[in-house]
Amino acid sequence: MRLLEECYKDEFDDLPDNEYIFGHEDGQKTILSPYRILINHYNKYQHEYSDLFYNNLDIPEFWYVYPEWDNGKIMYHGDKKANIYFKEPIVKRNVHKVEWLDNGFNYKTDYYDLYGLKFFTEYYDQDLGLMMTSFYTDDNKEVLSIHHKNEAFLVNTKNKTNVFYSYKEFVQYVESIIRR
Repeated sequence: MRLLEECYKDEFDDLPDNEYIFGHEDGQKTILSPYRILINHYNKYQHEYSDLFYNNLDIPEFWYVYPEWDNGKIMYHGDKKANIYFKEPIVKRNVHKVEWLDNGFNYKTDYYDLYGLKFFTEYYDQDLGLMMTSFYTDDNKEVLSIHHKNEAFLVNTKNKTNVFYSYKEFVQYVESIIRR
């Protein structure tokens, strides 16, 4: 069974119900999504399930991280630089996502997956909202960027960038990778 994004459901009215489900990929599902398939294809290593403990986040020197009630935060000279949201059970303090702040504005959010790796980042504009989502391999290379305002999917391979102008085209490309 494969997971397809709920917001693109209208593009797939011809799919058999037993092969696909619709929802939102947040890096926490064991069901394969087109994003996960693409990332796994370009990852250098096979990974085992392993959460990222909040104290192991990669942050700049002299910044510090600590828990705050049910979540956590990253601070620098008294300024809150990020909100950390923990996975369930929150008592383990494993990272689900980190919202990075600039003067209180959440300009980007990093999502961590079942392997404790940064899976994707959402970038925001204060006036326009969600602008772009970038997906990363295990060596932190951007392999996919989705430009939400023009609905373009850019897949970065070793030699070129492939551009798709619909989610369905992107999914068909990912399915062609599986068949190779």
